Amino acid sequence: MAIVTKGKALGGRAIPPLLAVAVLLGAGCAVNTGYAPTAVPVYTGGPQPAAPTAAGDSLTVVTWNIQYGEKLDLAIAELRAHPRLAAADILLVQEMERAGVAALADSLGLHYVYGLAAVHPHHAKLFGNAVLSRWPIVAHESLVLPNDTPLTGHHRIAVAADIDLGGGVQLRAISVHTATMVVDLEKRLEQAAATLDSLGGDGPVVVAGDFNTVSDWEVTLLRRVARRAGFTHLRLPPGPTIANRYKRLPGSESVLDHVMVRDLAAGSRGVERTTTASDHYPVWAVIARPAAPLER
Repeated sequence: MAIVTKGKALGGRAIPPLLAVAVLLGAGCAVNTGYAPTAVPVYTGGPQPAAPTAAGDSLTVVTWNIQYGEKLDLAIAELRAHPRLAAADILLVQEMERAGVAALADSLGLHYVYGLAAVHPHHAKLFGNAVLSRWPIVAHESLVLPNDTPLTGHHRIAVAADIDLGGGVQLRAISVHTATMVVDLEKRLEQAAATLDSLGGDGPVVVAGDFNTVSDWEVTLLRRVARRAGFTHLRLPPGPTIANRYKRLPGSESVLDHVMVRDLAAGSRGVERTTTASDHYPVWAVIARPAAPLER
């Protein structure tokens, strides 16, 4: 069952003992490195709060799985170098360590909320998802997704941030990373549905991240999940979102990374396929600034 958590972030507190034990276990073997939180540990940070200026008529959203966060310096350089990425107002990242998210936010001058998902067998380190924003994050929620990964037992999560765009306008942004093909397709789609249903809330929402949809058929099914939940799945220009050709499925475009919106008008979107910091390419989309709510 999916578990939703709300509330205050941990700030500068040390990693809870349960997670420390998980790190030690992960360092010793590649099996059972997951942990079973009843609440996702969440951290926030960013520039000192100031009177927020209103966003412009449009916002650029970027999602990027930065492969274990290992080439962070290169990722930061590429985020700055490419005009569409440098224009990011909201940045959703996956496979990140807490220190990496803090460094990313500091380098780009962004606010952030970060949730811990699991100890990953690749490097026996805690990793998770984050939402970064040019504007203050006024609230957050997190979700432990259903259907753990076999053998390792580690969880997938989604992290939501309510962003104050100024002028009485708020937007919810959700960063999600669902399981790979070691989990049955039906169960992976359940993870996507849980994210949309549990964290969607009310009002304008953008959801983006790595859904591990290797085949075109999986993308079609994900699009149906989004539609049933009241979201619009944004179609990207032709081509893969993953750089590693050995992780692509022959005969399919291999679009693993997606952007979905609700109560938002979407404009141009694309995939920046010149980056090399990750085995995924960053995906960007331009959305219209939501209107201020009507006074009652």
